[in-house]
Amino acid sequence: MNWRALLILVFWIYSPTQATAQKTGDLPLIGVLRLDTPESVKPVATIFRNTLASLGQVDGRNIRIEFRLAEGHAERFPELAQALVRENASVIVASGDAAVRAAQQATKTIPIVAVVDDIVAAGLIDNLARPGGNTTGVSILASELDAKRLEILKRVVGAGRRFAVLSDPSSAQAAPQLLKETAKSLGIELITEEVRSPDEFATAFASFRAKGAEALIIRSSPLLFAFRKDLCGLSMTHKLPAIGQLREQAEAGCTVSYGVKLSEMHSLAAVFTEKMLKGARPEETPAQQPANYELVINAKTAKALGMSLPPSLLAEADEVIE
Repeated sequence: MNWRALLILVFWIYSPTQATAQKTGDLPLIGVLRLDTPESVKPVATIFRNTLASLGQVDGRNIRIEFRLAEGHAERFPELAQALVRENASVIVASGDAAVRAAQQATKTIPIVAVVDDIVAAGLIDNLARPGGNTTGVSILASELDAKRLEILKRVVGAGRRFAVLSDPSSAQAAPQLLKETAKSLGIELITEEVRSPDEFATAFASFRAKGAEALIIRSSPLLFAFRKDLCGLSMTHKLPAIGQLREQAEAGCTVSYGVKLSEMHSLAAVFTEKMLKGARPEETPAQQPANYELVINAKTAKALGMSLPPSLLAEADEVIE
């Protein structure tokens, strides 16, 4: 190697950009497993990074956060989880039952922070107070609110009697009996369709139309949240007023949302992550449930569907999107 080539190599190795890259690669890795696309994950990523930064854990400075996205294909989770184990991740944050199970199968030692519907009912931990194993996290209990969402949607629709329910079988969804009992008490017939990927959305909605559905409940699921814009668009196309669990679904075009706050859910996940980085043991760290719920109404969507919303419901809303 001549002297000129040697100088170029030395300059490259010790340049600020390369030094930063080397330094970043040595930082503790937090791997986040989600079903999202790069576009749909943005609000979650912002909340998670900002909360960790407020706790002194800054991405690119003293930690490295990487989102590993399955983009609607849960079958990719095992390889994504195994890759994080090979890279010696310090913490794995997994959203949804399928992601958590893939992480649990990949490692019994790396702490896993789960964000799921019902963490105990899904069998992911022993109990909330003492999780056991290497998993703890956030249990949002979204499915337990389905009965409340049905009641809200009935107030929106009024005389409707046939309601569609869109479900994702990869999520262990609690309280289906409560939803059925509430529907019976309201004189509502439920028409349920299951979807496992975005490719099945159009078929499900065609079935809803053929069976005379008049409104739609979108159940709790990472898949159904990640592709909220697609589902809200389909609900508009088929003239189905729809209710989801998170305000981001109402912002995407659903008529109503009722449930926990995305900000609280993923801020809690960041708090758990920071505890794991500081050496907390997941098996001894109690899982938590979000404490705050919100009702968001998209009046613009309702107007486009030709609906008049009850003034009493509007008065109860935490926010009305005009």
